[in-house]
Amino acid sequence: MEAIYQFAREIPKRYPWLKTVYAVWCWLSLLLFIAGLFFFRDSRTMLVQYLWSFYVMLQFWLLCRSKTFTWKKTAMFMLLGIVLVIPITAWTLMAAHGLIGGQTSDTWSVAVVTPIVEEVWKLLPLCLYLFFSRRASSMSLGDYTLAGAAAGVGFQLMEELSRRWLNSGIIGRTYGYSTTMLGGETIHWDFWTLFPGRFEESFFPTLMTVSHPVHTAMVALGVGMAVRFRKRLTNAIYSLPALLLAWSILDHTAYNGQYSLPDWVMKIHEWTGSGYQTKDVFLLMLVLGLILDYMALNRVRSRLPMMTGERFIDPLTELRHMSAAFFRRRERFASVMAWTRERREMGFSLLYGNTEAVSVQEDLRGRMQLHYRMAAGLTALLIGAGLLAGFAAYWQAPVQPDAAACFSCMFDSLQNWWDRLSFSEKGAIVLGAFALSLLFVGFWPALGIALTAASIPGSGHEIAKNIRDPKRLLTPENAVAALLALALSRVPFGHLAKKGGERLKNWLEKLLGRRTKPEPDVPRKPDGDGPGEKPDPDGQEQAPPKDSDDYVHWSKAKYKGVELYDSRNGALGEFDGIDVENGIFYEAKSAEGLNRIHPKTGKPQQTPQQFTDKQLYQKTRTRINNLMEKAVGTRTTPDGTSELPTLEEIKGIRNFQFQLDGDSPELRAAAENSLNRLRQEFPDYTFTIRFGVK
Repeated sequence: MEAIYQFAREIPKRYPWLKTVYAVWCWLSLLLFIAGLFFFRDSRTMLVQYLWSFYVMLQFWLLCRSKTFTWKKTAMFMLLGIVLVIPITAWTLMAAHGLIGGQTSDTWSVAVVTPIVEEVWKLLPLCLYLFFSRRASSMSLGDYTLAGAAAGVGFQLMEELSRRWLNSGIIGRTYGYSTTMLGGETIHWDFWTLFPGRFEESFFPTLMTVSHPVHTAMVALGVGMAVRFRKRLTNAIYSLPALLLAWSILDHTAYNGQYSLPDWVMKIHEWTGSGYQTKDVFLLMLVLGLILDYMALNRVRSRLPMMTGERFIDPLTELRHMSAAFFRRRERFASVMAWTRERREMGFSLLYGNTEAVSVQEDLRGRMQLHYRMAAGLTALLIGAGLLAGFAAYWQAPVQPDAAACFSCMFDSLQNWWDRLSFSEKGAIVLGAFALSLLFVGFWPALGIALTAASIPGSGHEIAKNIRDPKRLLTPENAVAALLALALSRVPFGHLAKKGGERLKNWLEKLLGRRTKPEPDVPRKPDGDGPGEKPDPDGQEQAPPKDSDDYVHWSKAKYKGVELYDSRNGALGEFDGIDVENGIFYEAKSAEGLNRIHPKTGKPQQTPQQFTDKQLYQKTRTRINNLMEKAVGTRTTPDGTSELPTLEEIKGIRNFQFQLDGDSPELRAAAENSLNRLRQEFPDYTFTIRFGVK
């Protein structure tokens, strides 16, 4: 199964055109669906039922506070409830009738076989996940509940959609698809109801059955409790999910065959509450599951990152921080929400994870560190632009990273990536952000979100300059421009006035006599003419200023001369310097022989582009691949430091800084070309370069 999974993941990499075909197919499907809403009544019926099912799934998502599943993974369980459970259930029932005979309207089929088959097969997605997922052992009880609920939502979506399509007669069109002559309305979808979609006759009701998601979620939660406590309570605990499954089947059976089943079956059903107590018991189990989950997390809270002022991990504190981020710093809301979820995932991995679950902890730590940097970077940006660097202490982010990050480099890399995109790719990103935002907000807010999503990477260099030198924001012209931009950002189509804002800024600079030369996007070669700079007496170029915020000479790194080796003890290349604390690889490159003339051809032995392709692109590409795939350890070189970082410590580093002793316009252009190739091949990494470093 692992081999099949890895093979399937490699298919899009081998055939990139499949992504294009898939994207085209998705957009055409969306357009056809929108057109169908106008021309086909069944399309509108399908949309109504989907929105109801989405509402039920959203209720479970909000209640399962200890979840570690993402929405995407939860949606996959819902999809499996449609494309896997529905066909298998249908084939099972057809096989039963093929072997035994009879009609699908017979009591034994409707009230006995169908409830058993449906309730059992709805657990199939959860069973597959428990058997084949790497991190199944580290699931929370909230995850078990979500997995069962999502499969039940998918199953109910198709079941109810079929009823809506088929019951389109005069009664269905007049009174609703679920209305019967004797029972009245039988399926209830109420907005103010928790878990709508229950089955209950509206005329003289005596029994009911909750929706498919509640039944399956309750049984799945029982499975989770049995798995969690089987060592402490022995295998007898597995009787809990078995009893819950039997209860769900009884509710289903009693409702389907309420007019034809034996009296003793209905009596047992009456003893269990006639279906009216099922949801209450499930909610009590869910509350107990959440309490047990957070009690377990607090046992390892000393090994987990905590928010500012947070003493215990609990759902109320998490909700308070997420609400504060949403209402006060909405750009930080997604990072805070993802960070809290991944912290829970890390906690359950430490508590219950088996060998395979532990193997993904490094990737999880990397994602948590990414959320650290995103939250802290956005906070730093708002401090500079919104408060003019005056009230930084007041606006500190609630999530405090353990290690400092190069925020300016991050925004530089963001614009470099954005500039490499074609016009169609940028347009697709903006349209995608607009379409996604429309699911949650109105038209104008969605448009503002989409345009903001494009403006942030498009202004990465300017943001990086403001972070490196916050005093730039203290000039009157920048302050007025910032306030004007802030006002325009609250108005639809305000981004169209960007050029006007730039002209206003230039006019203010002229008026105040503060016109300055434009700053380059890359560091310039020091010429010794600036204040405080002295030319080298030997005529050699000076290194960049040592007081630069993000500059450290490679020889000053804590670890130097770190070599990788493989399982056969063979050398795989070395790093000149490594800063584990700040996450930087330093690579020193020499271009002294670049302009050396070949005696036979009379031309330089290699062009600047050939030099950078070999020294920057090819060697770095090989180094990264060796680090991630072939290396088994680190060792020092003859000139290296005696103290070394471990292989696991440096695998998470994603920042390369090259320091080149040469400098020329041709060399700069060639280096940028080579670094762009690296950025395209390794989008998760950051590559920067400094010229004239001795």
